[in-house]
Parts: sequence; structure tokens; C-alpha cells
Amino acid sequence: MGYRTHIVAAVALALAAAAPAMAQPAGGGNPAVMSDRSVSVSKLIGEKVYDDKGATIGSVVDVVLKGQGAEPGVILSVGDYLGTAKKMVSVPLSHVHLDTAKAMMAGTKQEMMAMPPWMPTQGGGG
Repeated sequence: MGYRTHIVAAVALALAAAAPAMAQPAGGGNPAVMSDRSVSVSKLIGEKVYDDKGATIGSVVDVVLKGQGAEPGVILSVGDYLGTAKKMVSVPLSHVHLDTAKAMMAGTKQEMMAMPPWMPTQGGGG
């Protein structure tokens, strides 16, 4: 198996453990959630994430695995208040709800901008 296949398999296993949070109701329609409730990382990357009021928080740029048994992290690209600069932050995958037609999470873009920036050498998970 290739490196990418291992990552996708590990994410699928990690998400299986969090099935109640990731459960898709009939007609949910999120393209990243497959019919067996597993998540396609390739479809999750690029997905916009919205707050509970429907405002865009940012976009998923990566999914990071820390190690066996650790929760995957979602790396979000968020813009500054003027929308000119980008900042990457890491949040636990369980904070991104995929049981609706679009990816949602509690919090706002302003809260994500206040978080420390994620650096590739840190790992993930928030």
C-alpha cells in the first residue's frame, strides 16, 4: 500500500470511532461523507467550513494524523478581517461537523484568526 492509502485508511479508522458525531442523516448530502458514513479526505480537502450562522470560516487545506489512536487534525486556511492574508490553524476533526450539506463548526472566523498559526512542523489536532 502507498503512503496516501495508509493515510486515508488511518483517517477512515479514526472517523469510524467517532461515528455518532459524523453520522449523516438521510439526505444530508455532504460530498465528503460516503454512504457508509466514512469520510473521503480527498473530497474534504478544499471544502469550505461555515459557522452556525452560515458565514464562511475558511477552507480545509489538509488533514493531519498525529499517530495511532490520536484524533486527526483539520488544517483550515482562514483569511484576515479584510480577506487579504491567509493563516492556517489546526482544529480537531471532531469539531468539524459533516452531518449537514456543508461542513460546519462552532466558532467564528475571528476566533480562528485569534488562534496561534499552525506550522507544518507542529503536527495536527488543534
